[in-house]
Amino acid sequence: MKTKFTKTQKKIMKKYRSIGVLLFAVIMLIGGIIGCLFFVRPKVSEKEKRELTKFPQFTVSSFLDGSYFSEVSLWFSDTYPMRDALVSADQGIKSLYGIESDTMMVGEQAEADEIPDIDKAKSSEEASAETGGQKKKDTAENSTTENLTTEKEPLENDTTAQHEVKKVTPPDAKAMDEEFQKQVQQNLYVKDGAAYSAYYFVKDSADKYIDAVNRAAKELSGQTDVYCMLIPNQSGALLSEEELSNMGGSDQMQAIDYYYGMLEGVKTVDTIRTLRAHKDEYIYFRTDHHWTQLGAYYVYENFCKTKGITAVPLESRKSYKFENFLGTFYSTLQNSEMAKHPDTVYAYIPNGTNDLTYFDEDGTENDWNVVFDVEGWAESSLYMTFIAGDRPLEIIENPKITDGSSCLVLKESYGNAFVPLLVDHYQTVYVIDYRYAQVNVLDYIREKQIKDLILINNITIIGSDSVSATIDGLLQ
Repeated sequence: MKTKFTKTQKKIMKKYRSIGVLLFAVIMLIGGIIGCLFFVRPKVSEKEKRELTKFPQFTVSSFLDGSYFSEVSLWFSDTYPMRDALVSADQGIKSLYGIESDTMMVGEQAEADEIPDIDKAKSSEEASAETGGQKKKDTAENSTTENLTTEKEPLENDTTAQHEVKKVTPPDAKAMDEEFQKQVQQNLYVKDGAAYSAYYFVKDSADKYIDAVNRAAKELSGQTDVYCMLIPNQSGALLSEEELSNMGGSDQMQAIDYYYGMLEGVKTVDTIRTLRAHKDEYIYFRTDHHWTQLGAYYVYENFCKTKGITAVPLESRKSYKFENFLGTFYSTLQNSEMAKHPDTVYAYIPNGTNDLTYFDEDGTENDWNVVFDVEGWAESSLYMTFIAGDRPLEIIENPKITDGSSCLVLKESYGNAFVPLLVDHYQTVYVIDYRYAQVNVLDYIREKQIKDLILINNITIIGSDSVSATIDGLLQ
């Protein structure tokens, strides 16, 4: 039956329809005006902890193929004024869709590769090496004398050739940040206001990382010691076997053992067993994917044992305490229990120096602190107290040590809390974030005559093909 409206009802409906259209037009007008405020467009997202899309450079080819306008459109949407506030508002509205459970899974499970048996993997590798060696020998025997004699002999005194540092093109920072977020947040287990990342072993990525580190150790043999530290994520260190089984994914201890077992000429540092022994302590954040500096300290103690030096006690250092930290997991989930129980960041200052120099992607030099006072910063940015966050290159000179000792730390953000602990053991600490690196690491080590190469990486993140390929490229 068709509903009939009186003239009065029709007038009221028409009135409210007109008001609705007017309000929509006003909102669109305001949105358009805000979008034109180019001078207030953000360059960095504090919420997502990444640099936003830059305005594209005009080229004739990109103009003709239409890609220039696509890039402009991406820049316009990615740098919209007040984007972080709008994203938070959107997530807040989504959180009202239903009842929030104390325990839940977020995301979808991925496919993981089987972790190989180390002995079988080594046997297979040795057989392949023998076959490859015979092929190289046959090729050499069949080569002509002319081909052999035309090879240029290296000059013994040619130090320029030995120390020439090759420039490399860093990966796309936005794409790499998105890959990081995908790796650490693709499948989360949320329990009592804390989130835990699942881990999926990827054999191709693991073998590429292993080959790169082995190659670096061989290339630097006799000059530089190579140390490897693979850090488990929260789930591998903190959760029970039953919870891990329900979560799915791969066994992180077994995976780390595989990585370490396949390394040659590399000094490995225990991580997961030690962290599990301290799982009742505050060694990982609840609302963020990083570990705390206390967690980093326990692994640092193992590093000191491996290197044969004495660890500096945490209590001997001055420290900062930053409360109300809400990290990457909270930014994604907007979980009310996380908001009620935010994290606290404890940051310990080196005794030797707190001075640091870092270089931006354009080469600009900046003076900063190893541990910076971030009191009053945005609640999502407090982890940046450590070594100015993520930079292409950082250098820390300790004036209290004059023995020429040095190390280079190749890392992503998991290494940030670890680096300050090294300062009291070296005259110079170099730090390269492989996501933004602009130099070949091996060449840089030779040029600076660096004594230790320290690779510290989260095992989940290096499981990405693009990440392992980036590290492989830097260690060529």
